Formats: sequence, structure tokens, C-alpha cells
Amino acid sequence: DARFLSVKILNRFEKKNEQLSLVRNQVFSSFNPDAQSKSRTLVLTNEIVRLKDRLDLVIEFISGRKVDRLDPSLLSILRIGYYEIIYDGSIPDYASVDSAVNLTKDVLNRKASGLTNAVLRNLVRSKEKSEDWDQSLRKNQKWNSVPGWLQKRWEDQFGENGFQALVKRINQAPKTFVRVDHSRNSLEDVIQKLKESEIDAENYSDYFIRIKSGSGKIFSTDMFQSGQISIQDPAAGAIVEFLDPQPGETVLDICAAPGTKSLFIAERVGKAGRVLASDLDPIRVNLGKKDLERHGHSNIEWSVKDGTKDDFSPADKILIDVPCTGTGVIGRKPDIRWRRKPEDIKDMAKLQFQILNHVSQFLNPGGTLVYGTCSLEPEENWNVVEHFLKLKSGFQLVAGSSRLPNEWMNEQDCLQTLPHVHGVDGMFAAKLKRK
Repeated sequence: DARFLSVKILNRFEKKNEQLSLVRNQVFSSFNPDAQSKSRTLVLTNEIVRLKDRLDLVIEFISGRKVDRLDPSLLSILRIGYYEIIYDGSIPDYASVDSAVNLTKDVLNRKASGLTNAVLRNLVRSKEKSEDWDQSLRKNQKWNSVPGWLQKRWEDQFGENGFQALVKRINQAPKTFVRVDHSRNSLEDVIQKLKESEIDAENYSDYFIRIKSGSGKIFSTDMFQSGQISIQDPAAGAIVEFLDPQPGETVLDICAAPGTKSLFIAERVGKAGRVLASDLDPIRVNLGKKDLERHGHSNIEWSVKDGTKDDFSPADKILIDVPCTGTGVIGRKPDIRWRRKPEDIKDMAKLQFQILNHVSQFLNPGGTLVYGTCSLEPEENWNVVEHFLKLKSGFQLVAGSSRLPNEWMNEQDCLQTLPHVHGVDGMFAAKLKRK
């Protein structure tokens, strides 16, 4: 049952503060659920982690009890019940209440199930009594379900209106996009084939289509399993388009795992080109190699390398997709907001500069390097590039690409997308040329 699996995952996530996707995979390995249970569990755990503070605020308001004094399993069950009753219109309220009560009996005991029943029924009554039952809670900082330190940063950076727009965006399930391998299919052919699998899609850009409904069925399609299409956000793909790999070129892809951008580069350079992809994490490198088998590309060579100190082959083009805080993809990976700490930004910026500074020496004269992140934080983006350019007179900033939307380019002529402005993930990329 998806709710039982979700309780196991949420409990472990709260206790260990590990990456949500890893925790999910561990629980799935232990219980081996069917595809439907997996799909529902994915939704429940993502949305409950996304709205955790808001759900806890409502639980305390309705029950009169502090959430930190509740049994962890009981709190997870209440969060699931509250999420379903408030936000999931596909499940009748009575079904959510009954399921939560029965789950509490199974996981805890009959006495605890009485509390579950009372607290959930009070929520249902509050909802039925008034459409504005939650108005007094919306002004509470916890309603945003973003840690206080990050709220303050974003309010300073984007202003109050921008912050509220960003919060609204990241507290919704993100849109799903698919990148199409042009060497094997046209966009129109893919849209038609997806339609035959009951997946509704529409054209988004030269390489991407947007999924309107049926995204959960993509993984079982022949096109996905044979590598003809990949799940990727257009902003992530834009970093590759910014680099503009050409047929026959050799491209270094640093910090590349699990390799979705590497695959896009491989498609662009073609069979006559090479992609030298590397990452520090051998487990993630193995994921890249495994995905390579699905796509059937023979022009990607994977290796385990440290971007701060190892040697690389000289290249005319380099992509450095540095490790970052990931604040630009919080909408897609909701656990990031709870796992990050303020000091992570400074630590990441230091590491990012080390990687950029070291790898840049392997760029051939006249070559192009793209430095990219999926962070919204200036310290990890322009500040790193600006610091590098001040110290390295042999490099210069190159203007943006005509292939990308003008509104995706910022005042420094760098690629910068914002979830609440552009409707895609938050990405930053700067293009540098060696003189």
C-alpha cells in the first residue's frame, strides 16, 4: 500500500535527513511494490516533503497539539491524511480518514487510531464549515514551507512579490519535459507516439516537448526504454545549447553524472565526435554508464575523476556542471530545502571556484568553456565567474547564444532562468573563451 510505504520513507527521511530519492529506493528495495504503488508513493512523499511545514502548521491548528510531541509514525500518517484531504481532490475525504485510521492501527495501536480519527475528522468539519478556514494561517511564515534562512535570502534577492511568486511555483508539482533525439525521431513523431500511449504532449522548443498529462507512463514506453527520448528540463538542456557542441568535436563534460547533459552533447557531436564524461562519485558514474546502454551511444567515455586536481585531455569545448546547493531545482527535488544549511552556499562557492580554476587549464587556446549550476544563489553563480575572470586574464566572457530565448539571458549575457519567471528550473551558465 502506497500510504504504508510513504510512512516508512517519511520516517526514515526525517530521522536520517538523507536524499529523498535514495531513501525511497531503499524502501522500494525492501518491499518490492508494484508500479502503481510506486507511482502513488512517489507523489505522496514528494508532496508531503514539499509542504511539510504547511501541513504541520495546519495539524497544530486543528489538533491543538505540537507536532514535535507526536510519535514520528503518527505524524507521518497525519501528514498523509491532511495532504489528501486538503490537496488531493481525487480521493473522497471519508476514504482518506478511514485509510489513515486503519494504517494507524496497523503501524501503532488502537488508541493512537482514535486520535487520528478525531484530528482528521476535525479537519474535514473545518473545511466543510468555511472555504476560508485556513485564512489566518496563510500569513504565518510556515505556510511557505521554506526554512526561515532561505526565505530571508530570497526576499532580499527577489523582493516580497518575487519571493511569493517563487514560493508559489516551487510548492507545486513541476511540469515534465522530454528531450527528443533528433537523429532518431522528429518532435511530431514523438508527440504522436506518446498519444498512442495515452500521454498528452505539446511542442515546447526545438528539442523539447512538454507533457500535459500521463507523465507517469513515459518510463514504460518503447521510446524511453530505447533512449529515443529523455526526461530533462529545458533549462538544463539550455546549458548544452549554450555550449553549442558541433559535429565531430571532442567535449569534456566535468561533474557529469548521471549524464543527461552528456547524452545531449553526444547527440550534438554525432558519431564522429567524442564526449569525455567524468565525475568524482563512482556510483553515479556507473549510473551514467548504465544509461548509456539504454541510449546506445558509442561516443561517450566515462571515468572517475576529481575536478579539483586530476588531469584531463585538452579540449576545444568544456562543460563544467559544478556541484551546487540545487536551490534552482527545489521544485523538482523538494527535500533540498530541508537538507541545505546557510553555510553550504559558501562551501559550495569555494569548491566551484577550485573546479573552474583547475579544469580551465585543459581548454585549448580559442576554445569555449561553459560553467553551469542549478542554483539561484549569486555566490555560486556570477560571483564565482567574476572572481575567476579577475584572476585569469587569459579568459574572457562570451556573449549569449541566439539559439536561446532572449529573456533567458541576464544583464551579464549569462544564461539565467528563474522558476517563477520562466516556468522552468532555475539554472545559471556563463560562457568563457580562452584567448
